[in-house]
Amino acid sequence: MRLVILGGVAAGTKAASRARRLDPELEITVYQEEPEPSISECGLPYLLSGVVGARENLIARTPEKFAEKDIEVLVRHRVESVDVASKTLSVRDLSTGEAFDDTYERLIIATGARAVLPPIPGADLDGVFKLRFLTDTDEIGRYIEERSPGKATIVGGGYIGLEVAENLCALGMKVSLIEGEDRVALAYGPEVSENVEAELEANDVGVYTGEKVAEFTGEGHVRSVRFGDQELDTDLVIVGVGVSPNVELAAEAGMEIGPTGAILVDRNMRTSIPDVWAAGDCVETTNLVSGRTAWVPLGDTANQMGRVAGTNAATGEETLEFPGVLGTGIFKVFDLNVGKTGLSEKEAEEAGFEVVSAGSWAHDRAGYYPGAQRVFLKLIADRATGRLLGAEASGSSTDKLIDICATALWGRLSYPDLVNIDLAYAPPYGPALSPVIQVATILSGKFDRAREGVRATE
Repeated sequence: MRLVILGGVAAGTKAASRARRLDPELEITVYQEEPEPSISECGLPYLLSGVVGARENLIARTPEKFAEKDIEVLVRHRVESVDVASKTLSVRDLSTGEAFDDTYERLIIATGARAVLPPIPGADLDGVFKLRFLTDTDEIGRYIEERSPGKATIVGGGYIGLEVAENLCALGMKVSLIEGEDRVALAYGPEVSENVEAELEANDVGVYTGEKVAEFTGEGHVRSVRFGDQELDTDLVIVGVGVSPNVELAAEAGMEIGPTGAILVDRNMRTSIPDVWAAGDCVETTNLVSGRTAWVPLGDTANQMGRVAGTNAATGEETLEFPGVLGTGIFKVFDLNVGKTGLSEKEAEEAGFEVVSAGSWAHDRAGYYPGAQRVFLKLIADRATGRLLGAEASGSSTDKLIDICATALWGRLSYPDLVNIDLAYAPPYGPALSPVIQVATILSGKFDRAREGVRATE
């Protein structure tokens, strides 16, 4: 039996490794366009600043390591078309230009997502970059070494833009960030966005929200960024306005594309074509809170999907299911940690819920214990049932709080469960009542007042 996997990084290489463990006799080939088949993409901003000391630290496994497990990984190879009727592939070796055909019996699509580069005049100037792969970091690093830029501009106030802003500041650059919407960290509520913007400004990052970039200017290499009635001098631009699913190959082969623009799969990661599975950033899934179709391109999710796809492709059976996602995410910007799970208030309302929410600042450990810091936590609940719908936090120790809330969401717990939840306590680790319990208690008060006929105040 021959299994071919299109794409590596997280989902593809996880699928290959899982398939090999289940079937030692399976013939496995992975085609990957980038030079490295298995990298830690989330570490790329930290490689720029040197927090991650060497690019090799972000390479999880090389083709040679895969070969030791009898998995053939062909990097710098692009699959240009798939004929699902004959189960053949048209492949091009990007190093030599040579084209050849290959065949498969079972196929996994793990083509991931690509960074979006908007059609802004001047985007082709030297010094304007996107950041998605290790090769992008290589190019940015070479540019920084050759030109020693003193001013940098980030376009986009999402995860990547915020992380890159911190790491370019660490290199001594004067950094500006431009966001087209009215606030940064748009996936979060306004309280968290305000905290993030305050942290940026406290670290001398110029923040420009509600502004669309009109043009990058310069001769040969970028020298300024124009937006609104302003023009900023800059020596370097990183565009981080998001990613889009890489589905052209699948669509041309006749695989059904879902409403999010990603590949439609079932819970077994099967596509609409027999003997073809898909996993990772190129597929859509289900949000377990809203029940709606969702596209959530995250590395941990891609790994989990890859495990399911690799299992089912190896066995040819519906052995494992991928249930869906909560959309849990976390990032760091300077000294501020920011995390989220489930739905924001806006997302919950758009999904048809009537929302009750509560947010408060608390200490991350006993207030009298040395090193105690503050953290903001917000809980979002369904007014009809009291079920937790989402949580978001900013400050310190947000990973712990968000993981507690993610587990609560997974178990479909409601706010009374969180008021009484039994969590670990000692002064070095938290206050006597966890911030989760504190905010759930505030939430409980709003529900009590609503039942008594007093409209809850927000």
